[in-house]
Amino acid sequence: MKNSINTYPYDIAAIILAYLRNEIDEKGQQKLDAWLEEADSHKALFARIQDEEMQYEDIQKILSYDAGGAWQIVKQKAARRKRKRLMRVYQVAASVVVILGVAIAFLLKEEATVVPVAKVEEITPGRSIAKLTVASGDVYHLDSLNQVDLVTSLAENNGKEVVFTDRQLEECAGEIRYNKVEIPRGGEYQIVLGDGTRVYLNAQTELRFPESFANSEQRLVYLSGEAYFEVAKNPSKPFIVQCKDYAVKVLGTSFNVNSYEGDETSKTTLATGKVEIEMDGKQTILKPGQQAIIKDGEVNVREVDVEVYTTWMYENFRFKSESIQEIMTKLSRWYTIDVFYMNEAVKNYHFTGYLPRYAKIADVLELLSLTTNIKFDVKGRTVTVMEK
Repeated sequence: MKNSINTYPYDIAAIILAYLRNEIDEKGQQKLDAWLEEADSHKALFARIQDEEMQYEDIQKILSYDAGGAWQIVKQKAARRKRKRLMRVYQVAASVVVILGVAIAFLLKEEATVVPVAKVEEITPGRSIAKLTVASGDVYHLDSLNQVDLVTSLAENNGKEVVFTDRQLEECAGEIRYNKVEIPRGGEYQIVLGDGTRVYLNAQTELRFPESFANSEQRLVYLSGEAYFEVAKNPSKPFIVQCKDYAVKVLGTSFNVNSYEGDETSKTTLATGKVEIEMDGKQTILKPGQQAIIKDGEVNVREVDVEVYTTWMYENFRFKSESIQEIMTKLSRWYTIDVFYMNEAVKNYHFTGYLPRYAKIADVLELLSLTTNIKFDVKGRTVTVMEK
């Protein structure tokens, strides 16, 4: 094999995509030519990528790489789309770059010179697990419970989602009492509140919410961790998410709040509608596609790709130029692992792309290793991150 030009799979995927769309520039063509000259396997893969029938087969193989959880959902979505012409797929550049990048990483993994992740104790992804503490103090484990008949509401549960039905009339309402749902590391859960608001709760998250919304002028909940809210509209009762240092006020909308204890920053990302961030008596309005970053007592607003901050609810993590430290923090919550860095510099490597949320940790780390200049050592539930 000739000397490598250190073009990582996602980089060459973007170049190949530009070639397929007849948008490649001179610099990109030079990189593509150099990559093709590196090895015969590169030429063979490039020919395969240009073959529509074979490319569809490769995509199907990628989607079935892990048979568990959300990979099945991805396969079902792909099946529903049927085949169609792949040129339609090329129009969605980010998705194709991911598909090509993963294909190149795995189809050429035998050619790679990186040190593979050692076979260790199997570390599996998170699952639907939650603990409910009701206002009376009773505790229920939702992953093994069907239904709870509470004083003011009925909680129906299926092991992945609990739905509360508010049965208290406003004229009969008393004091506001709070329930609490706790998601441990390695967990996730969905909850539908008594007002119809749907909440997706991420790992290591706590949500406190009223047992009944009947006796309140507002719908106030308390969050520590990360959650995505689809708020039921009720103009007469604003919905407020109270975090440690600020509050998010809405009437009816969908948004993501990331506010973990110990993190330097908190983020609120708006998908639809309009929200108001209130901190220290100051209000900041967000529009769809905007994100508020709260750090050191200040609120800064920027335009973002909302999908980057909401795919955690589904089958993938998506990262856009995110540091390895930020990525490993998210993985540590989901896989219940501890992370150790060999030096400070390794924390600042960045990654753009998708990682499967329901794959085994060894597969996820291998994909990260194949597409960056870092490698991992796993012992027990501790992952050490180092440079290659």
